[in-house]
Amino acid sequence: MIPNNRYKNIFFWTIELLALSLLILIVSRFDFLMKPISVFISTVFVPLIVAGFLYYVLKPIVALLEKVTIKGHKIPHKLAVIVTFMLFLGMIAGALVLLIPTLVAEITNLITSLPDFAKTVQAFATDSLQSKWLSNLNLAIDVDEVKSAIGKYSASFLTVTAGTLGSVVSMITSVTINVITIPVVLFYMLSDGERLVPAIQKLFPARFADNVKELTTKMDKTIEKYISGQAIEMLFVGITMAIGYLIIGQPYAWLFGVIAGITNIVPYIGPWIGVIPSLIVASTQSWKQVLLVLIVMTVVQQLDGNFIYPNVIGKTLKIHPLTIMILLMVAGNLWGIVGMILIIPTYAVARTVIKFAVEMRALTRDQHE
Repeated sequence: MIPNNRYKNIFFWTIELLALSLLILIVSRFDFLMKPISVFISTVFVPLIVAGFLYYVLKPIVALLEKVTIKGHKIPHKLAVIVTFMLFLGMIAGALVLLIPTLVAEITNLITSLPDFAKTVQAFATDSLQSKWLSNLNLAIDVDEVKSAIGKYSASFLTVTAGTLGSVVSMITSVTINVITIPVVLFYMLSDGERLVPAIQKLFPARFADNVKELTTKMDKTIEKYISGQAIEMLFVGITMAIGYLIIGQPYAWLFGVIAGITNIVPYIGPWIGVIPSLIVASTQSWKQVLLVLIVMTVVQQLDGNFIYPNVIGKTLKIHPLTIMILLMVAGNLWGIVGMILIIPTYAVARTVIKFAVEMRALTRDQHE
Protein backbone atom coordinates (compact mmCIF):
# COMPACT_ATOMS: atom_id res chain seq x y z
CA MET A 1 0.00 0.00 0.00
CA ILE A 2 1.25 3.50 -0.88
CA PRO A 3 1.74 5.40 2.44
CA ASN A 4 0.69 8.92 1.35
CA ASN A 5 -0.40 11.07 -1.58
CA ARG A 6 3.12 12.27 -2.34
CA TYR A 7 4.36 8.75 -2.99
CA LYS A 8 1.16 7.97 -4.88
CA ASN A 9 1.94 10.79 -7.30
CA ILE A 10 5.54 9.63 -7.72
CA PHE A 11 4.36 6.05 -8.33
CA PHE A 12 1.71 7.23 -10.83
CA TRP A 13 4.10 9.35 -12.90
CA THR A 14 6.75 6.61 -12.83
CA ILE A 15 4.26 4.14 -14.29
CA GLU A 16 3.13 6.74 -16.86
CA LEU A 17 6.70 7.43 -18.00
CA LEU A 18 7.54 3.71 -18.20
CA ALA A 19 4.39 3.05 -20.24
CA LEU A 20 5.17 5.94 -22.57
CA SER A 21 8.78 4.75 -23.03
CA LEU A 22 7.56 1.22 -23.77
CA LEU A 23 5.05 2.53 -26.30
CA ILE A 24 7.73 4.60 -28.09
CA LEU A 25 10.06 1.58 -28.13
CA ILE A 26 7.36 -0.65 -29.65
CA VAL A 27 6.27 1.89 -32.26
CA SER A 28 9.89 2.57 -33.27
CA ARG A 29 10.18 -1.09 -34.32
CA PHE A 30 7.57 -0.64 -37.06
CA ASP A 31 9.24 1.00 -40.05
CA PHE A 32 5.94 1.56 -41.86
CA LEU A 33 4.91 3.81 -38.95
CA MET A 34 8.22 5.52 -38.26
CA LYS A 35 9.31 6.24 -41.83
CA PRO A 36 6.42 8.63 -42.65
CA ILE A 37 6.97 10.34 -39.29
CA SER A 38 10.72 10.72 -39.89
CA VAL A 39 10.09 12.05 -43.42
CA PHE A 40 7.55 14.55 -42.06
CA ILE A 41 9.92 15.74 -39.32
CA SER A 42 12.88 16.05 -41.71
CA THR A 43 10.71 18.00 -44.17
CA VAL A 44 9.35 20.57 -41.70
CA PHE A 45 12.40 20.73 -39.41
CA VAL A 46 14.53 23.12 -41.48
CA PRO A 47 11.71 25.57 -42.39
CA LEU A 48 10.49 25.70 -38.79
CA ILE A 49 13.98 26.17 -37.31
CA VAL A 50 15.00 28.86 -39.82
CA ALA A 51 11.62 30.62 -39.62
CA GLY A 52 11.76 30.45 -35.82
CA PHE A 53 15.26 31.96 -35.83
CA LEU A 54 14.13 34.79 -38.12
CA TYR A 55 10.97 35.27 -36.05
CA TYR A 56 12.98 36.07 -32.94
CA VAL A 57 15.33 38.29 -34.95
CA LEU A 58 12.45 40.34 -36.40
CA LYS A 59 10.16 40.26 -33.36
CA PRO A 60 11.88 43.22 -31.60
CA ILE A 61 11.41 45.30 -34.78
CA VAL A 62 7.67 44.51 -34.77
CA ALA A 63 7.46 45.48 -31.08
CA LEU A 64 9.38 48.71 -31.77
CA LEU A 65 7.06 49.69 -34.64
CA GLU A 66 3.99 49.04 -32.47
CA LYS A 67 5.25 51.73 -30.08
CA VAL A 68 5.43 54.35 -32.83
CA THR A 69 2.61 56.90 -32.62
CA ILE A 70 1.32 58.67 -35.74
CA LYS A 71 -1.20 61.51 -35.16
CA GLY A 72 -2.12 60.07 -31.77
CA HIS A 73 -2.60 56.52 -33.04
CA LYS A 74 -0.22 53.62 -32.56
CA ILE A 75 0.65 51.40 -35.50
CA PRO A 76 -1.57 48.27 -35.45
CA HIS A 77 0.08 44.87 -35.02
CA LYS A 78 -0.84 43.69 -38.52
CA LEU A 79 0.62 46.80 -40.14
CA ALA A 80 3.79 46.51 -38.03
CA VAL A 81 4.16 42.89 -39.18
CA ILE A 82 3.67 43.84 -42.85
CA VAL A 83 6.20 46.71 -42.63
CA THR A 84 8.75 44.47 -40.86
CA PHE A 85 8.21 41.68 -43.36
CA MET A 86 8.63 44.05 -46.32
CA LEU A 87 11.84 45.44 -44.78
CA PHE A 88 13.09 41.87 -44.38
CA LEU A 89 12.29 41.03 -48.01
CA GLY A 90 14.00 44.27 -49.06
CA MET A 91 17.16 43.27 -47.20
CA ILE A 92 17.07 39.83 -48.84
CA ALA A 93 16.63 41.45 -52.26
CA GLY A 94 19.54 43.79 -51.55
CA ALA A 95 21.71 40.82 -50.54
CA LEU A 96 20.73 39.00 -53.73
CA VAL A 97 21.72 41.99 -55.84
CA LEU A 98 24.92 42.98 -54.01
CA LEU A 99 26.35 39.92 -52.28
CA ILE A 100 25.02 36.80 -53.99
CA PRO A 101 26.69 37.40 -57.40
CA THR A 102 30.05 37.82 -55.65
CA LEU A 103 29.51 34.66 -53.59
CA VAL A 104 28.42 32.66 -56.65
CA ALA A 105 31.51 33.81 -58.57
CA GLU A 106 33.80 32.95 -55.65
CA ILE A 107 32.19 29.53 -55.13
CA THR A 108 32.47 28.76 -58.86
CA ASN A 109 36.14 29.75 -58.91
CA LEU A 110 36.81 27.76 -55.76
CA ILE A 111 35.20 24.59 -57.15
CA THR A 112 37.08 24.99 -60.43
CA SER A 113 40.37 25.41 -58.56
CA LEU A 114 39.91 22.41 -56.22
CA PRO A 115 42.21 20.03 -58.17
CA ASP A 116 44.96 22.66 -58.27
CA PHE A 117 44.43 23.37 -54.57
CA ALA A 118 44.87 19.68 -53.73
CA LYS A 119 48.18 19.54 -55.63
CA THR A 120 49.38 22.81 -54.12
CA VAL A 121 48.55 21.71 -50.57
CA GLN A 122 50.45 18.48 -51.15
CA ALA A 123 53.50 20.39 -52.45
CA PHE A 124 53.23 22.91 -49.60
CA ALA A 125 53.16 20.13 -46.98
CA THR A 126 56.10 18.35 -48.62
CA ASP A 127 58.24 21.51 -48.78
CA SER A 128 57.38 22.29 -45.16
CA LEU A 129 58.40 18.80 -44.00
CA GLN A 130 61.72 19.09 -45.86
CA SER A 131 62.50 22.57 -44.54
CA LYS A 132 65.66 23.11 -42.49
CA TRP A 133 63.93 24.45 -39.37
CA LEU A 134 61.75 21.35 -39.12
CA SER A 135 64.64 18.97 -39.79
CA ASN A 136 66.58 20.60 -36.96
CA LEU A 137 63.88 19.41 -34.55
CA ASN A 138 64.98 15.80 -35.24
CA LEU A 139 61.40 14.57 -35.50
CA ALA A 140 60.88 11.02 -36.77
CA ILE A 141 58.73 11.92 -39.78
CA ASP A 142 58.57 9.73 -42.86
CA VAL A 143 58.17 12.27 -45.68
CA ASP A 144 57.11 9.66 -48.26
CA GLU A 145 54.46 8.30 -45.93
CA VAL A 146 53.09 11.78 -45.24
CA LYS A 147 53.04 12.57 -48.99
CA SER A 148 51.17 9.34 -49.63
CA ALA A 149 48.62 10.14 -46.92
CA ILE A 150 48.08 13.68 -48.22
CA GLY A 151 47.66 12.37 -51.76
CA LYS A 152 45.12 9.79 -50.58
CA TYR A 153 43.10 12.36 -48.66
CA SER A 154 43.26 14.81 -51.58
CA ALA A 155 41.92 12.13 -53.91
CA SER A 156 39.13 11.20 -51.52
CA PHE A 157 38.30 14.89 -51.06
CA LEU A 158 37.96 15.40 -54.81
CA THR A 159 35.84 12.24 -55.05
CA VAL A 160 33.50 13.55 -52.37
CA THR A 161 33.38 16.89 -54.14
CA ALA A 162 32.46 15.23 -57.43
CA GLY A 163 29.72 13.25 -55.70
CA THR A 164 28.45 16.41 -54.10
CA LEU A 165 28.32 18.20 -57.43
CA GLY A 166 26.35 15.28 -58.81
CA SER A 167 23.58 15.92 -56.27
CA VAL A 168 23.27 19.63 -57.09
CA VAL A 169 19.83 19.17 -58.64
CA SER A 170 18.47 17.54 -55.49
CA MET A 171 19.99 20.28 -53.32
CA ILE A 172 18.57 23.05 -55.51
CA THR A 173 15.12 21.47 -55.29
CA SER A 174 15.30 21.30 -51.50
CA VAL A 175 16.58 24.87 -51.25
CA THR A 176 13.82 26.12 -53.56
CA ILE A 177 11.14 24.47 -51.44
CA ASN A 178 12.62 26.00 -48.28
CA VAL A 179 12.94 29.44 -49.89
CA ILE A 180 9.22 29.34 -50.69
CA THR A 181 8.12 27.80 -47.40
CA ILE A 182 10.21 29.77 -44.88
CA PRO A 183 8.83 33.26 -45.68
CA VAL A 184 5.24 31.95 -45.47
CA VAL A 185 5.88 30.29 -42.10
CA LEU A 186 7.74 33.39 -40.88
CA PHE A 187 4.87 35.72 -41.83
CA TYR A 188 2.31 33.64 -39.92
CA MET A 189 4.66 33.41 -36.92
CA LEU A 190 5.01 37.19 -36.83
CA SER A 191 1.30 37.71 -37.40
CA ASP A 192 -0.09 35.14 -34.95
CA GLY A 193 2.81 34.67 -32.52
CA GLU A 194 1.05 36.70 -29.82
CA ARG A 195 -1.74 34.08 -29.74
CA LEU A 196 0.62 31.32 -28.64
CA VAL A 197 0.63 32.12 -24.91
CA PRO A 198 -3.20 32.29 -24.61
CA ALA A 199 -3.42 29.00 -26.54
CA ILE A 200 -0.98 27.35 -24.10
CA GLN A 201 -2.92 28.76 -21.13
CA LYS A 202 -6.08 26.98 -22.31
CA LEU A 203 -4.29 23.63 -22.02
CA PHE A 204 -4.01 24.06 -18.23
CA PRO A 205 -6.58 24.55 -15.47
CA ALA A 206 -7.71 28.14 -14.92
CA ARG A 207 -5.97 28.39 -11.56
CA PHE A 208 -2.60 27.96 -13.28
CA ALA A 209 -3.28 30.54 -16.02
CA ASP A 210 -1.16 33.32 -14.47
CA ASN A 211 1.73 30.95 -13.71
CA VAL A 212 1.68 29.54 -17.23
CA LYS A 213 1.67 33.03 -18.72
CA GLU A 214 4.59 34.14 -16.56
CA LEU A 215 6.62 31.02 -17.39
CA THR A 216 5.97 31.11 -21.14
CA THR A 217 6.79 34.83 -21.21
CA LYS A 218 10.12 34.19 -19.47
CA MET A 219 10.91 31.34 -21.88
CA ASP A 220 10.00 33.52 -24.85
CA LYS A 221 12.21 36.38 -23.62
CA THR A 222 15.13 34.00 -23.03
CA ILE A 223 14.96 32.63 -26.57
CA GLU A 224 14.42 36.09 -28.06
CA LYS A 225 17.43 37.64 -26.34
CA TYR A 226 19.69 34.70 -27.19
CA ILE A 227 18.74 34.49 -30.87
CA SER A 228 18.76 38.27 -31.38
CA GLY A 229 22.18 38.48 -29.75
CA GLN A 230 23.43 35.50 -31.76
CA ALA A 231 22.27 37.14 -35.01
CA ILE A 232 24.13 40.36 -34.11
CA GLU A 233 27.25 38.38 -33.25
CA MET A 234 27.13 36.35 -36.49
CA LEU A 235 26.68 39.53 -38.54
CA PHE A 236 29.59 41.24 -36.76
CA VAL A 237 31.94 38.27 -37.16
CA GLY A 238 31.00 37.72 -40.81
CA ILE A 239 31.53 41.35 -41.83
CA THR A 240 34.72 41.93 -39.83
CA MET A 241 36.28 38.65 -41.01
CA ALA A 242 35.49 39.54 -44.64
CA ILE A 243 37.00 43.02 -44.20
CA GLY A 244 40.06 41.50 -42.54
CA TYR A 245 40.48 39.03 -45.39
CA LEU A 246 40.21 41.87 -47.92
CA ILE A 247 42.90 43.82 -46.07
CA ILE A 248 45.39 40.92 -46.14
CA GLY A 249 44.51 40.03 -49.74
CA GLN A 250 42.95 36.65 -48.94
CA PRO A 251 41.18 35.07 -51.95
CA TYR A 252 37.42 34.44 -51.66
CA ALA A 253 37.21 36.99 -48.83
CA TRP A 254 33.42 37.42 -48.86
CA LEU A 255 32.75 33.68 -49.12
CA PHE A 256 35.02 32.91 -46.17
CA GLY A 257 33.51 35.83 -44.25
CA VAL A 258 30.01 34.39 -44.73
CA ILE A 259 31.26 30.94 -43.65
CA ALA A 260 32.84 32.46 -40.52
CA GLY A 261 29.61 34.29 -39.66
CA ILE A 262 27.42 31.22 -40.12
CA THR A 263 29.67 28.84 -38.17
CA ASN A 264 29.84 31.36 -35.34
CA ILE A 265 26.35 30.18 -34.37
CA VAL A 266 28.22 27.44 -32.45
CA PRO A 267 29.89 29.19 -29.47
CA TYR A 268 33.68 28.83 -29.03
CA ILE A 269 34.07 25.92 -31.48
CA GLY A 270 32.32 27.52 -34.47
CA PRO A 271 35.01 30.16 -35.19
CA TRP A 272 37.69 27.46 -35.48
CA ILE A 273 35.50 25.45 -37.84
CA GLY A 274 34.80 28.54 -39.94
CA VAL A 275 38.47 29.45 -40.42
CA ILE A 276 39.54 26.01 -41.71
CA PRO A 277 38.60 26.61 -45.41
CA SER A 278 40.43 29.93 -45.34
CA LEU A 279 43.53 28.31 -43.80
CA ILE A 280 43.52 25.60 -46.49
CA VAL A 281 43.45 28.20 -49.26
CA ALA A 282 46.09 30.29 -47.46
CA SER A 283 48.35 27.24 -47.23
CA THR A 284 48.44 27.11 -51.04
CA GLN A 285 50.10 30.55 -50.99
CA SER A 286 52.60 30.80 -48.14
CA TRP A 287 53.19 30.46 -44.43
CA LYS A 288 52.92 34.23 -44.23
CA GLN A 289 49.36 34.13 -45.56
CA VAL A 290 48.44 31.38 -43.07
CA LEU A 291 49.83 33.56 -40.27
CA LEU A 292 47.87 36.59 -41.53
CA VAL A 293 44.62 34.59 -41.57
CA LEU A 294 45.24 33.47 -37.98
CA ILE A 295 45.97 37.09 -36.97
CA VAL A 296 42.70 38.28 -38.54
CA MET A 297 40.77 35.55 -36.76
CA THR A 298 42.46 36.31 -33.42
CA VAL A 299 41.72 40.04 -33.67
CA VAL A 300 38.07 39.47 -34.61
CA GLN A 301 37.57 36.89 -31.87
CA GLN A 302 39.13 39.21 -29.30
CA LEU A 303 36.76 42.00 -30.33
CA ASP A 304 33.82 39.61 -30.29
CA GLY A 305 34.76 37.94 -27.01
CA ASN A 306 35.48 41.17 -25.13
CA PHE A 307 32.80 43.50 -26.49
CA ILE A 308 30.04 41.84 -28.55
CA TYR A 309 29.37 38.49 -26.82
CA PRO A 310 29.43 39.77 -23.21
CA ASN A 311 27.00 42.60 -24.03
CA VAL A 312 24.52 40.94 -26.37
CA ILE A 313 24.51 37.33 -25.07
CA GLY A 314 26.60 36.97 -21.91
CA LYS A 315 24.42 39.26 -19.79
CA THR A 316 21.32 37.41 -20.96
CA LEU A 317 22.30 33.78 -20.43
CA LYS A 318 24.89 34.03 -17.64
CA ILE A 319 26.18 30.55 -18.47
CA HIS A 320 29.73 29.71 -17.42
CA PRO A 321 32.07 29.04 -20.39
CA LEU A 322 33.00 25.62 -18.95
CA THR A 323 29.31 24.65 -18.86
CA ILE A 324 28.95 25.73 -22.51
CA MET A 325 31.98 23.65 -23.54
CA ILE A 326 30.64 20.54 -21.77
CA LEU A 327 27.21 21.00 -23.35
CA LEU A 328 28.76 21.42 -26.81
CA MET A 329 30.91 18.30 -26.46
CA VAL A 330 27.99 16.15 -25.30
CA ALA A 331 25.58 17.53 -27.92
CA GLY A 332 28.19 17.18 -30.68
CA ASN A 333 28.77 13.52 -29.87
CA LEU A 334 25.06 12.73 -29.60
CA TRP A 335 23.43 14.84 -32.32
CA GLY A 336 26.22 16.38 -34.39
CA ILE A 337 26.31 19.97 -35.58
CA VAL A 338 22.52 20.42 -35.21
CA GLY A 339 22.76 19.46 -31.56
CA MET A 340 25.61 21.90 -31.00
CA ILE A 341 23.51 24.71 -32.48
CA LEU A 342 20.39 23.95 -30.44
CA ILE A 343 21.88 22.83 -27.11
CA ILE A 344 22.65 26.29 -25.66
CA PRO A 345 19.18 27.85 -26.16
CA THR A 346 17.60 24.54 -25.06
CA TYR A 347 19.69 24.55 -21.89
CA ALA A 348 18.83 28.21 -21.26
CA VAL A 349 15.09 27.52 -21.61
CA ALA A 350 15.29 24.39 -19.44
CA ARG A 351 17.15 26.33 -16.75
CA THR A 352 14.46 29.04 -16.90
CA VAL A 353 11.73 26.42 -16.41
CA ILE A 354 13.53 24.71 -13.53
CA LYS A 355 14.31 28.02 -11.83
CA PHE A 356 10.68 29.10 -12.16
CA ALA A 357 9.43 25.76 -10.79
CA VAL A 358 11.75 26.03 -7.78
CA GLU A 359 10.62 29.61 -7.10
CA MET A 360 6.94 28.67 -7.37
CA ARG A 361 7.43 25.69 -5.07
CA ALA A 362 9.17 27.87 -2.49
CA LEU A 363 6.41 30.48 -2.78
CA THR A 364 3.70 27.85 -2.34
CA ARG A 365 5.48 26.42 0.71
CA ASP A 366 5.73 29.90 2.29
CA GLN A 367 2.02 30.52 1.68
CA HIS A 368 1.08 27.24 3.39
CA GLU A 369 3.27 28.07 6.36
